Amino acid sequence: MDLRDRKVLILGGWGLVGAAIARAILPQKPAMLVVHSLRRDEADEAVNALAECFPDASAHLRPAWGNVFVREGIKDHDRSELLAVRETRRMIIDDTMRELTEEIVRESSLYRLLVEHGPDVVVDCINTATAFAYQDVFYSVRRVQKAVAEVDAGEADAATLRDAIEDHLTTLSLPQLIRHVQILRESLRAAATGIYLKIGTTGSGGMGLNIPYTHSEEKPSRVLLSKS
Repeated sequence: MDLRDRKVLILGGWGLVGAAIARAILPQKPAMLVVHSLRRDEADEAVNALAECFPDASAHLRPAWGNVFVREGIKDHDRSELLAVRETRRMIIDDTMRELTEEIVRESSLYRLLVEHGPDVVVDCINTATAFAYQDVFYSVRRVQKAVAEVDAGEADAATLRDAIEDHLTTLSLPQLIRHVQILRESLRAAATGIYLKIGTTGSGGMGLNIPYTHSEEKPSRVLLSKS
């Protein structure tokens, strides 16, 4: 595809893969190249590095940042901070589990990002599988089981069990992936994006076949296999 005078958005553009793709795209003279990353300092660093490598580039370089899997209003907060607060934890669960609505789509940071920049092409370099799988559903189940045992033994109250169950719901990767795809589809349509390219980098090691999540974990790794 001819990228001359096109607007291109790279999701996960600060990482090794995203940065390499940005360096390959810039000489093709797009009108605008938006480099997205999770944190603002990462996005700024990526854009500055491109400007230094391509001082004569005609493209307008723009940084963008934030967690694309949550609402716009909380995109700059660490996930652990969000889940520690009952209200935001329940909002994240609700946004993931209930039927998709226009409000959920329009409030998502991914939708806002795409509509703001209106890219002709989106290259998605975010390691989505890792983002979801590393929440470790197996550890979460053990935590729920422990909370149940403590409540049964009279050592904990219902609030402890409630928090463990809600935390567990936030680790279920398949509902998160489904909701992400739904929001992505609606966002691409709203932005009139012509091409969406997903870059996948997980090999057999990354799937846990021969590389454990931790040194003490069994092989194959359950946590890493859940990425597949």
